[in-house]
Amino acid sequence: MKTATLAVSFLSLFTAYAQDKMVPQSPPASPQPRTWDVNYRDLEPQLERQLADAPNSLEIIDELARVYRTLAKYDKAADLYRHALELREVAAGRQSIDLVPTLENIARISQLLRKPAEAEIMYARAIGIREATQGPDHADVAGEYNALARLFFVQHKFVDAEPLYTRAVQILEKNYGPTDLKLCSTLDNLASDYREQTKFDQAELLLRRSLIIRDMAIGPIHPEVANALDSLASLYYSQKRFADAQPLYERSLQIWLTLLGPDHSVVATSLDNLAVVYAMLKNYPQAEKLYQQALKIRDGEDASSLHNLALVEEGLKKDSEADGLYKRMVGMPLKDPGPPLLEYAELLRKMHRPVEAAKMELRAKTPPDKPKQ
Repeated sequence: MKTATLAVSFLSLFTAYAQDKMVPQSPPASPQPRTWDVNYRDLEPQLERQLADAPNSLEIIDELARVYRTLAKYDKAADLYRHALELREVAAGRQSIDLVPTLENIARISQLLRKPAEAEIMYARAIGIREATQGPDHADVAGEYNALARLFFVQHKFVDAEPLYTRAVQILEKNYGPTDLKLCSTLDNLASDYREQTKFDQAELLLRRSLIIRDMAIGPIHPEVANALDSLASLYYSQKRFADAQPLYERSLQIWLTLLGPDHSVVATSLDNLAVVYAMLKNYPQAEKLYQQALKIRDGEDASSLHNLALVEEGLKKDSEADGLYKRMVGMPLKDPGPPLLEYAELLRKMHRPVEAAKMELRAKTPPDKPKQ
């Protein structure tokens, strides 16, 4: 069995990867007047007319910039935020705390426009202003360090991000103490940065600390605790410490089952994670059982789970079952079809079906059709 090809569904809190976290659906918030219940496309021309009559109205500029941003008109939003910054600098001075929200908005828009250098300047200015006006150890300063560190992280500037995350942790510890829940997201971010630098020991210490804080602060049955377990298990998995990952994924699965019930898609992902670890530990019967449960939740329509289960069935010498799973899988859109198709070809040869194997090998080597424009 080619266990190296098993595709684990990593669940983590790492902000930089902007991946979906394993959390339950939240009930929709009650509508807020003048914000989310507004039809932005109707509001846009109204605000533009108002701005034409009052071109230096900060209230109108901020509101129209927010509308442009919602409508993905980022260039227009950026121009307005820059104009707002100039007006606020004239009114309050270049070191006024009143500038910080606008600096933050420009930084976020600059990131959307893929202008990281401009975003860096804005965040650096925000840090300087907050430190000068609120003091270097104010909790809000930690937020600015976090934002600039994330900017460096997404650019793969992990060495540059590390001291910023470290400083944010120090500030939060000074304000709230070493075991406050407010530290956890920054601890997770710094752990992610350490992991990218292959500083696995440091990453492990932070993730364990984050897990303990959450366990004590919000109780053992909570989505954040499950996510923390998954993050630490994912780190162990990346180091091939499968025996260490197993109890963490097992506990995480029990939390999701308790919170969401047995038929939730999040539970299916948790089953997949644990199944991969069982497979790596060559506990194929247990892996088979979990993959089957996950596929049942998804009505059998998940190419990754089908692929992994097929590999497990091969490990159990159940070639016919593996054949059926591969057949279902190859009928689905695959991101990288080559490797699984070649594996299927190898299985077909083992089952003494060389003609089918040759066709599958040819298909694996044929570039997929590009989607029509």
